[in-house]
Amino acid sequence: MNGLLPFLLLPILTAAHTTRTGVPKLWNYTTVDKLKHELLADYDKFTRPSHHTNTTVVTIDLNLKHIDLDEMSSILTVYAWAKMLWNDDKLKWNASDYENLETLHLADHEVWQPDITLYNSAQGSEVDHYGNTHCIVQHDGQVLWVPPAEFHAFCQIDLHYWPFDTQTCTLMLGSWTYDGEQIDLQLDDGDSVLEMMNNNSQWEIMGVQKQRNLKYYNCCPEAYIDVTYTLQLRRRSEAYRTVVITPATVVVLLTLATFLLPSHAGEKIILNGLTAVIICILLLSFSERLPEMAYRPPLIILFYGSCLTMVALALIESVVVIRISKNTCAHPLPWFIKQALSGWLGSVLLLGPLPSMQPTNLSSIGEEMRDHAEDQHDQQHIIGRRTSSPVNLSHRDWLMFASAIDRAFFIIYLFVFLILFISFHV
Repeated sequence: MNGLLPFLLLPILTAAHTTRTGVPKLWNYTTVDKLKHELLADYDKFTRPSHHTNTTVVTIDLNLKHIDLDEMSSILTVYAWAKMLWNDDKLKWNASDYENLETLHLADHEVWQPDITLYNSAQGSEVDHYGNTHCIVQHDGQVLWVPPAEFHAFCQIDLHYWPFDTQTCTLMLGSWTYDGEQIDLQLDDGDSVLEMMNNNSQWEIMGVQKQRNLKYYNCCPEAYIDVTYTLQLRRRSEAYRTVVITPATVVVLLTLATFLLPSHAGEKIILNGLTAVIICILLLSFSERLPEMAYRPPLIILFYGSCLTMVALALIESVVVIRISKNTCAHPLPWFIKQALSGWLGSVLLLGPLPSMQPTNLSSIGEEMRDHAEDQHDQQHIIGRRTSSPVNLSHRDWLMFASAIDRAFFIIYLFVFLILFISFHV
């Protein structure tokens, strides 16, 4: 009989330690437990915590922590702390009835929360932007929720001035199901958006603008409220100067150097071919870094594409010049060309008078041609073949004509490259 006594007294002891809600009291039952049980006894977290004729005012703000922009997919990823503040009429209590307890911590899944969603989200059907953190509830019904948030938003990328570009991306937040008469979304007055921002190795935030918008959609007569954060991002381009600017300078110098070689030198073709290979490799590397854009393609791509075309033309010019220079059985150079090269055109191209136009012997011709340092190799080739035959005199004329073509192309390409640099300058 004595062994059955504890079992007979257990229902009586359990009944003596129960709350008004019928929940058994534990041995460490506190005032917080009592308040929580009484507040959440008949609480429905799926209904808005205000009368249907009243508006729930939700104040929102973001503290950005880190950003990442993917150019290939045009998606901006933002890591932030979201701050939401609203009043819940069903979570009010008299602090004096609970030993002056004024603050209560509740889990996020226990209370109603505004369905604030990223309108321009790139996550498809995934709309869970916020982490699971507790809410802080005050005795007057004020609820504060500061969860970590991760947003993936579509951003219209403009890479026209890559890698010295700036991008403008937006985060549009608003209630998914409640209109402006049910949830009034307000902006926080503080300027703490970038207060906790971590340094980014690729992007620098130039500024953030906040704006509250009231919009009407075709589906519904009611107005919907959203909060838009506009981010101005500038790419940190210090590392790209070596990757982009230096190869462009090398390509230009190599292209111009082909016109400074002797007109009969076969190395002109090799140098042009090497330059074309370098440009193709650079274009392939850019294709891996940048997306294919039909709208406003990057200027650097247009620049290298123009350089590749110019190198191809320079290669054709080199073949023609070498063919002219090595034609030992050429016909005499037309008189009007010889006259132009011995006149103002020759002065512009720094050629000097043609040897075949001078009434001197071949030794004096060689002495005059040595004075012109711009085409020393061609001159030595001509001097080395001293003869008074008309064929050799004609050959020297054609060599000078080939040198004139090289120098004319050098001047033209120099001006074209200057125009390209000015046109594509950021």
